[in-house]
Amino acid sequence: MWIRRFVCGLLLAVATCSVLAAPRNFPATTMRGVLTATTYPQVTVNGQTLTLAPGAKIFSQQNTIVMHSTLTNGNYIVNYTIDRLGMIDKIWILTPEEQAHTLGQ
Repeated sequence: MWIRRFVCGLLLAVATCSVLAAPRNFPATTMRGVLTATTYPQVTVNGQTLTLAPGAKIFSQQNTIVMHSTLTNGNYIVNYTIDRLGMIDKIWILTPEEQAHTLGQ
């Protein structure tokens, strides 16, 4: 009986991992850049200072939401989108595999 539960649990874990590894789909308006976090709500992307929109979301490489304050000590290659007011509304920190793909593929 415990073997059946173990196998079911193992299959569930494998199925969950495959869902988490699904490639992320980025909107058609996505841009790419090198992000450096500065004083909130400001960020620097490709040397240009931009403002985060209220409610902006930053997604980690694992596709979890992270806070601006955790982006310390470095530059991040990101995809991002800008809202109608010229503020960044979404940022995705890219994995090495995503960095290898050019936008539009």
